[in-house]
Amino acid sequence: MKSSPTVPFEFSDAARAHQRIQELEQELQAAKEVARTMENRLGHLINYVQEGVLLTDTDGRISLVNERFCQLWDMPQPAAYWIGRPWQEMAALMKGLAADGAAFEKRIHTLRALGQPVFNERVDLSDGRILERDFIPVQQVDTLSARSMIRLRDATDYHRAAEQLRAVASIPGQNPNPIFRIDGEGQVLYNNPAASALHAGLNETDQNRLLAKIQRLASAALSQDAPWQVDIPVGSSFYAVFVVPFPEEGYANLYLVNITKRMLVEQELNHAKDEAEAAVRARENFLANMSHEIRTPMNGVLGMATQLSKTRLDGRQQDLLRIIRNSGQHLLSIINDVLDMAKITSGKLEFEQTAFNLCDSMAEALQPLVHQAIEKGITVAGTPLKATCSMPWVVGDPYRLNQVLINLMANAVKFTEPGGHITVVGQQLAATAETLTVEFLVTDTGIGIPTEQLDRIFEGFTQAYADTTRRFGGTGLGLSISRAIIEQLGGTLTVDSEVGKGSTFRFQLTLPRTAPQLAATAASSFDTGALRGRRVLLVEDNEINRDVARMLLEEWGVEVDEAENGQQGVEHYQQGQYDAILMDIQMPGMSGLEATALIRQLPDAAKASVPILALTANAFRADYVKYLAAGMNDCLTKPFEEVELYQILEKLLPPAAAPKSSYDLTKLRALAHGREAFVVKIIRSFLLNMPGSLVQLETAAARGDWQQVAAIVHHIKPGIESLGVQDVAGALQQLEHEVPALAGVEQGAAHTAVARVVAQVKRALHELPGELPAE
Repeated sequence: MKSSPTVPFEFSDAARAHQRIQELEQELQAAKEVARTMENRLGHLINYVQEGVLLTDTDGRISLVNERFCQLWDMPQPAAYWIGRPWQEMAALMKGLAADGAAFEKRIHTLRALGQPVFNERVDLSDGRILERDFIPVQQVDTLSARSMIRLRDATDYHRAAEQLRAVASIPGQNPNPIFRIDGEGQVLYNNPAASALHAGLNETDQNRLLAKIQRLASAALSQDAPWQVDIPVGSSFYAVFVVPFPEEGYANLYLVNITKRMLVEQELNHAKDEAEAAVRARENFLANMSHEIRTPMNGVLGMATQLSKTRLDGRQQDLLRIIRNSGQHLLSIINDVLDMAKITSGKLEFEQTAFNLCDSMAEALQPLVHQAIEKGITVAGTPLKATCSMPWVVGDPYRLNQVLINLMANAVKFTEPGGHITVVGQQLAATAETLTVEFLVTDTGIGIPTEQLDRIFEGFTQAYADTTRRFGGTGLGLSISRAIIEQLGGTLTVDSEVGKGSTFRFQLTLPRTAPQLAATAASSFDTGALRGRRVLLVEDNEINRDVARMLLEEWGVEVDEAENGQQGVEHYQQGQYDAILMDIQMPGMSGLEATALIRQLPDAAKASVPILALTANAFRADYVKYLAAGMNDCLTKPFEEVELYQILEKLLPPAAAPKSSYDLTKLRALAHGREAFVVKIIRSFLLNMPGSLVQLETAAARGDWQQVAAIVHHIKPGIESLGVQDVAGALQQLEHEVPALAGVEQGAAHTAVARVVAQVKRALHELPGELPAE
């Protein structure tokens, strides 16, 4: 029997190998299924964790990434988009979001190259967030093929909280101010470096003092359970200590702040304040003294000029007298301006509160300047306030308001050339039952003001042009005073100007309204005769000012006695009877205030209450208040106008009994033996001839021709005696017999005698027509 062929060994091995291959392929497929299942499960799971997770494979492709990872990096695509893409593609987007893109990119390459794990690494983003990442290099995760894994989480809140905690924890240590914590037993629980440095910088004595002070402060704060502050010296320095108790914890914190510089500055400000106040007082005293020293002789100059104007003068003499008066008034205005500036800078500018007609007051104030402008060849026009305001009665200070308008108008006249034009306008802007709002404008065609100088012209002692004082005069105070007055009254003063074309100054004010008042008595008729026969004591150390006051008083029929100082004044007053006292303030020996105090203390109530009028060269309201407080009834500032003196005396003196007659016809009637025609003839002759004789008498006295005075007195004496003219016998005797022998010596007494004779005879001339029969 033939045997079957044998199967080769190789064939058998190949079959088994093929079978094994199939088995392995099946196992591989199963493994892949498991891997896919695991990947699916892992991908499903990591989408629910709070961290971001990224896996890259050995080829550098993203094999796994969750949505949280994409959200943390603000990826515009979902996680599925990135599966299988190169990690560099995602890194490029991350780089743009990182705070430092270049450093971020470099760090990624470094981590992958090193292959070392890194945990909790901080990544700062440009939007301010802070991420933390873990970089974990891996070769195989079970059946997953991976090279690295990145875990990512948002640590912004954590890092910010940690930074705040670190900042808070470092405050005491970093604080440059000393901080101590002391318990109720006085133990120092804590002191920061600044406190240690403070303590170490002190000597042993000052260290013990500091410790004792802060222990007492801590104990007091804990016992009172209230924070408080105190300043203490520490060595050569000063510290403000803020004490904050924590009773529940059983300690108090003390925070020290070095205030040495502040204390030194305050001390310097106080040495400075005292010096400034002393300087202000010194300036005020200087200005008061200057005012007094200038006003005193000015009173004599202007007063004598007034008396001279009442005598017979030729044209040349009248011109010279006018120059004297104008120059004196100009000097007085400068003094007033300087004093006003001093009052403004010290906040003591005074304002009256009186009722007045605003329209009439301003118009009257402008009249002299209008005439001055016309004389200069300037045309003046305008609109008066009454054109738009039917009820211009207000309450305020007419002098100060007039001062402003006068300053503006005076400047317009000063800076406008002949042929120019000035316009003054007053107009009502608004009115209520309580207030009146007005505006005044002064426009000129003068030289104008440069734009750069418009603000400076309102500064004190400032003028628009460097040569203004040389060309036009002035102190440069008028506008600054005017603006201060208007601003203190709640108004505004402004200017518009153009060089070569002129300027417009305007001010607006709102003033309280009031009902119309009775018109004041005209100054031209101020001598009502109310002072005739009154007896006044004049206490004044300046002889010229005594002469001025006496001449005025005697013209009004007042009998005057004189004293050269306060002591003499008190003695004269105690020995005589007087209706009023005119009291100077600054006198050698006893002052006017001291003399007034002694008079007010006299035991006789009637004599102690005599009216006392202060005649002073001081011009500050504070002085006026002081004089009233010292017991004086009123005050008149030198130099004064005669109408002011008359009206104040008339106000102070109570109504007098009917004055005695200025003449006595008893002797004449005795000579007439009942012939009334003879009496009338003599009176008519006296009325006809005596006025001319008085003019001759005054003219001779003015020339100092006392021989002629004696001759005239000798001629008129019989007529004066026959009519019984009162209170002139002594003066006539002096002028007829004593004065010529003096040869010009003691002319003051001679002038006084002339004034008495003239005053009494004029009074008789005024009253004698009543003795004549009606025609």
